[in-house]
Amino acid sequence: MNLFLIDIQQSKIIPIVTISLILIQLCVSFFDMEMFLASYAALAGVLIAFLVAFILLVRKKSIHKFDSIILLFIVTLESITLFTGADWKNWLYIAFSICAYLFVFNYYQERYKTIILTILSVMSVLVYCQLFQCITHPEMWISEEAKELHGYLLGGNYNQMASRLMIALSAGILSIQYSKLFWLNLIPLFISCFAIMLMVKSMTALTCLFFFLIFCLIRNQRLLSLGIICLYIGILLFQIVVCFSGKGFENNEFARWLIIDLLDKDMTFTGRTVLWDFALRLIVKSPIWGYGFVDAEWFKANMASFGIGAHNFILNTMIYGGIVLLILYIGLIIKCLQHLISINDRYSQRMSA
Repeated sequence: MNLFLIDIQQSKIIPIVTISLILIQLCVSFFDMEMFLASYAALAGVLIAFLVAFILLVRKKSIHKFDSIILLFIVTLESITLFTGADWKNWLYIAFSICAYLFVFNYYQERYKTIILTILSVMSVLVYCQLFQCITHPEMWISEEAKELHGYLLGGNYNQMASRLMIALSAGILSIQYSKLFWLNLIPLFISCFAIMLMVKSMTALTCLFFFLIFCLIRNQRLLSLGIICLYIGILLFQIVVCFSGKGFENNEFARWLIIDLLDKDMTFTGRTVLWDFALRLIVKSPIWGYGFVDAEWFKANMASFGIGAHNFILNTMIYGGIVLLILYIGLIIKCLQHLISINDRYSQRMSA
């Protein structure tokens, strides 16, 4: 009889299949590519993964503090969304994906290597498929006037691809600790990511990839820590001085000289300062709990027709859930950084970047 029993705790198939289903649903934009049947199939797959992950959680009967904060974040946003009558259904689908991912990690934390290599394998295939799409469909990006904003494999909008590429590269860096042979995939993976971003001309994403590459090349831990601290300070100053100033930043004479005259750049950051200004005005009207998980039509009606969202994660968070949700988000960042600092090796430092 024992021959037919499955040791769920030691299983490799369950984490591999569930993580693969979750990543495909989260990262591949079937709907934007008008592959509607595949989109529904991916959604069904992630719902199955959620059910399996939930059963695993019930078996274990415990969760980490970090997971608890994320669950509180999810429930808080869903509650606000239901209260405001916003897009509760889509947030619920996203919540299923996030929870499934958390629960699988929680249950199979002793099989960390299997999960990391699964993420690397799936994301590597997706990155190479995205590169293939860009090469075989140059009309999507070769002309700035006729450039397609939607329809890309990873993220739909070309600006959204960077987060997916960073997941792939992060998993690639972590895989090196298991075998140096993974360099055979990591090098072409880096090249592919840079090639994709160069093709679609996403300068923000290219900057992020460049910094990540620099941090990966630094081997001295003290120098790496100093670089990451400087990066955090720079991001914080940019948020305060630029993003939270809205359109007011465009009127700063020193900033105009630095960005337009010296760097030959656009003061609006391709219209982003307009979106930041709209976002700040909306946040002031509902600062405590925001507006819930609003959809694209809401953004077009209440902000600007040329962009969906505030193009800033902090401002988006405050639109969705106000100060309440922002406090939970800051708590997640602090908890994550505390864990990475406690590990204190080159891999954890690079992930903190």
